Amino acid sequence: MKRFDYYQPQTLKEAFSHMEKWKGRAKYIAGGTDILVKMKQRAIQPEALVSLRGVSALSNISHNGELSLGSMTPIRDVEGDPVIVQEYPALAKAASLLANPQVRNVATVGGNLCNAAPSADCAPPLLVMQAILKLQGPGGEREVSIDKFFTGPGDNCMEPGEVLTHIHIPKKANHTGMAFLKVGRVAQDIAVVNAAALLVVDKKRCVECRLAVGAVAPVPVRLRNVEKLIEGEEIGPELLDRVSQMVEQAVSPITDVRSTQEYRRIMSGVLIKRAIVQALRNAEGARLPFLGESNGGQGSANAELTQARKPSRIDSELDSKKSEFRIPNSEFRRVISFNLNGYQVSAEVESHKMLLQVIRDEFQLTGTKEGCGEGECGSCTMLVDGVSVDSCLYPAFEIEGKRVTTIEGILREGNALHPIQQAFVENGGVQCGFCTPGMIMSAKALLDEIPNPTDEQVKRGISGNLCRCTGYVQIIESIKKAAEKIVREMRI
Repeated sequence: MKRFDYYQPQTLKEAFSHMEKWKGRAKYIAGGTDILVKMKQRAIQPEALVSLRGVSALSNISHNGELSLGSMTPIRDVEGDPVIVQEYPALAKAASLLANPQVRNVATVGGNLCNAAPSADCAPPLLVMQAILKLQGPGGEREVSIDKFFTGPGDNCMEPGEVLTHIHIPKKANHTGMAFLKVGRVAQDIAVVNAAALLVVDKKRCVECRLAVGAVAPVPVRLRNVEKLIEGEEIGPELLDRVSQMVEQAVSPITDVRSTQEYRRIMSGVLIKRAIVQALRNAEGARLPFLGESNGGQGSANAELTQARKPSRIDSELDSKKSEFRIPNSEFRRVISFNLNGYQVSAEVESHKMLLQVIRDEFQLTGTKEGCGEGECGSCTMLVDGVSVDSCLYPAFEIEGKRVTTIEGILREGNALHPIQQAFVENGGVQCGFCTPGMIMSAKALLDEIPNPTDEQVKRGISGNLCRCTGYVQIIESIKKAAEKIVREMRI
């Protein structure tokens, strides 16, 4: 990846100042799960990144009759917020189906919108909720309706230097039901088609209808003509069939590596039809159970329970070398200090380095592997402040002051294996071994949060980790056995 500078402003004023300095040659970075992939693929090559993680005013959720989301709110917080789950279930469901746990722990709701992918999972539910987006730049603040925000694949209406600061969702009416559905090739893939529906009903008659689909047009779209067909009517099988046919005619999908145009067209009608039925049932009080856990992917505040391993001879030598030679901080290099496996450490790193490179190259901890380098395989999974992340997409500058746990750091006193490691050995969870460290770290994040998970929760917890040997049965069994042992230990 091309070398770039990395700035970490604490206020929007500072962020605007950095962007002005670079005059179009810098980009904002939120969670980084999209922009860093594009940079690695050389689709874009900015000379500097301006991180918004330090701007605390952008990372809040407030619900005072209405819902307001700071643009830097992590997806995991959206899917796990109890008020959102209860009152805005379509948005919570969309968040829970976005990518995988490692991505949801880092990606932000604002980033999902600003990336402007036609398949953005958060877009359809926010469209039917008539969200208002608050933008701020050097020239001041303005508001934009979400249906005017997207202008094309990867494009939006934001001016150079502007930041999406908040997403405002108006108070919903009584007897409102909503739903979100998604079809993809595999669990963590982007949508082949996604859809959202919101209905306001009065004695089984729909008095207001809002429908939206994604991945079937250049931008996520509201189906306003279809909505008019439903409003004022009592919804039944005949009407739903007409709606499905009308949706198929209204969309303009393409054929690509994920799907054919014909399949997308048919599935858009099918998903809208199903979403309407679910929304109608929700509006009438017969709520459907969520698929997956409402709090999946959310880190526990006291998740890190491991004992730190003792420093090795290599650790001591590295610490000695670091104390002998320091390069002053510059725009491209910086000394970062953080907690690594229970010990306070520091390292001199370059601005374009990722966490994975620092851990392997600077500290010689090579248990963590690099696979795809784009946040898809999970081989590089580490824990940062107790939650799983893809270390190949985690900027090294962002670990300042944080707790990092690698596969080497979960060993118990006397270098005894952690129960998860032991279970993998005893139950055949280790096969070629390449994916195993990342798989174990994802399992640890899961069991720290849910000590006795169901099979479905285990599958969801490791959905961001790929096993090329296809040994998932043994892996799931290993995690379940480890959970049993950990629960027994907790009871003693």
